[in-house]
Amino acid sequence: MNRLELVTETMRAALNELAVVSPIWLSSIALPEWFTRYSARIEDTRLPRGEQAREEFARQVGEDGFQLVAILLKQQPELLKLEAVQTLQKVWQRHYTRNESGEIGWRKNALLSRAATAIESPYDIEARHSNKRQLSWTGYKVHVSETCDADLPRLITNVMTTAATEQDVACTAAIHQSLEKSHRLPGRHFVDAGYVDAGLLVESSSRYAVELFGPTRLNPSWQTRAGGYDQAQFQIDWVNQIAVCPEGKQSIYWHEYQTNERYSRPVVTVRFKPKDCRHCCNRHQCVKSKSGAARSLNLPPRPLYEALEMTRNLLISEDGRREYQNRAGIEGTLSQAVRRGSFRRSRYRGLQKLIFRK
Repeated sequence: MNRLELVTETMRAALNELAVVSPIWLSSIALPEWFTRYSARIEDTRLPRGEQAREEFARQVGEDGFQLVAILLKQQPELLKLEAVQTLQKVWQRHYTRNESGEIGWRKNALLSRAATAIESPYDIEARHSNKRQLSWTGYKVHVSETCDADLPRLITNVMTTAATEQDVACTAAIHQSLEKSHRLPGRHFVDAGYVDAGLLVESSSRYAVELFGPTRLNPSWQTRAGGYDQAQFQIDWVNQIAVCPEGKQSIYWHEYQTNERYSRPVVTVRFKPKDCRHCCNRHQCVKSKSGAARSLNLPPRPLYEALEMTRNLLISEDGRREYQNRAGIEGTLSQAVRRGSFRRSRYRGLQKLIFRK
């Protein structure tokens, strides 16, 4: 649904639930034009054409919703607890504004709250809209684990369903917990890049005795993209707290601290001598600053850094590449589940039902 379809169908869903719970009261307060606007599902009606006409219609739907809530608050406050009515209030809070004089406004897209928490359908308030490469969908996300032992049948060992907006990397630990509970933890867990980060490499090994094996995310720095001196080309001496650049120059500053960001994390900041960087013949591969600033590095703590380096080195080796090909089996399973099964169609509404039905 687009935004206009969503608010219209949300108003319709609220009226329908009220009609079931208290039909006589609803018929006594409902405006005649409400039947005209909300009697049919939104896909069976024609919305106004043109941006201005659509915005006017959206404001009209907003006025109807606010008016319905106001009447409920005055006459039937206990009905405000109905799920469809509560959904309407949440949807209105995101898509509408109302000033002190009661004038209703249709929010611009840029002013909407986070999409990750947005209700996309009044009939399944846990479904979320998400994108992955060329695919867009509204609903949920399924994570499948499968055995890949040589000369043995492929068996699905775990299925985990999450909100569509849940990042893959946030699910790895929960997948391991589920596999541990069913005594199906693998010795080496082949995953794609979305399920790997430095912390998970360390946690999987120390907590579950599982070797998490998959491509790590590429360093997003411009040096990596341009083929310059990226972080991987620096030699790190953790004992003496010194970094050595590809030109052989040593760092002069080493500081370990905790960031003050929303998600605090430990960081090691390393800096080099400005004089060494300023006169370096390959400065253009390392530093863009025209003011003579020196190169600096932001490193994860030693256990995380070394876990990343070990995984990267293993994956670029011939043995590592050959072994990682085992993961092709799960891709085939997913493809078959989509083409021959119904993995992209949910028979149930609500995440809890999906968890128990998958």
